[in-house]
Amino acid sequence: MKKWTYLLSGVVIGAIIATSSSAFAAQVKSLVGKKVTGEYTVVVDGKTLSDKGAVIDSKANAPVRALSEALGADVQVSGKTISITSTEPGVTTPDSSSGSSTGSPTNTTQNKYMGGTKESLLNSKESYQKNILEPAKDSLKRQENLLSLATAAQDDKAIANIQAEIARLNADIEKYTKEVQLIDEALAAIENK
Repeated sequence: MKKWTYLLSGVVIGAIIATSSSAFAAQVKSLVGKKVTGEYTVVVDGKTLSDKGAVIDSKANAPVRALSEALGADVQVSGKTISITSTEPGVTTPDSSSGSSTGSPTNTTQNKYMGGTKESLLNSKESYQKNILEPAKDSLKRQENLLSLATAAQDDKAIANIQAEIARLNADIEKYTKEVQLIDEALAAIENK
């Protein structure tokens, strides 16, 4: 009798595991085994890439490595994760007389916001201002107050940490202020049409 109980228990447990694993597999979206229904040419900044894009399950899929390299981004593959790191080119333009960057917004052909709709540009601008710039400026004020207290207490370690955070906040504020300037340029281009 015990053999039948063990056998029946094993069948029930096996059925539960098989059912739950197939349900879990259905939740994971994978392109493995999917049919490519079309292909297309990928053009980046007017240059045609040698790698083609593919249409799989009615969705466009671009060649990540070729696309990233064309945009000057760094691509790292670790296991089943692809990490792309961009330095956001196009924020400053080279000054032809000195060979240095001017720090001014780019011309309209390099502005990544050009061609966006007025609504999307306004949403992006509002998001940068409310979600990044305003909190960063508030945090900067708090850090400056903490720096005053740490300086008065002569806490060198705290002073160094706070100064590093102030530098990071200033860099973020500068970066996103430039993004807002680029959005303003794109909005001005829409208004001038």
